[in-house]
Amino acid sequence: MPDTRDDGSAAQLRIVVERTGGFAGLTRTWRVEPAPADRDGWRELVGRCPWQEIDASAPAGKTGSVGADRFHWRIAVTDSETTRQAELNDDLDEPWRSLVEAVRAGRSATPGAVAEE
Repeated sequence: MPDTRDDGSAAQLRIVVERTGGFAGLTRTWRVEPAPADRDGWRELVGRCPWQEIDASAPAGKTGSVGADRFHWRIAVTDSETTRQAELNDDLDEPWRSLVEAVRAGRSATPGAVAEE
């Protein structure tokens, strides 16, 4: 059954990845808003991430490796009426790394694929 809202329009999916920090402290932002035909693949990729662990953990920057030139990642996923957010340190683990790399590349990730800087 298609993913629709009450008004009959297709439900939106937006994934935003923001990276701050590094040597110059710059912020870079990547965003995908996949077409309806691609949304299931993106939702699967988002669903692999352990959102509940992020919600239950200490804020980013309070745990893990910290350094002046390290990156900090903010990931926001809006799917219809729901928004999930995560703030992560530079040492991204799977499946977070796959999600970030897919958004940076602008296409769904495939196992073992790596996005270029």
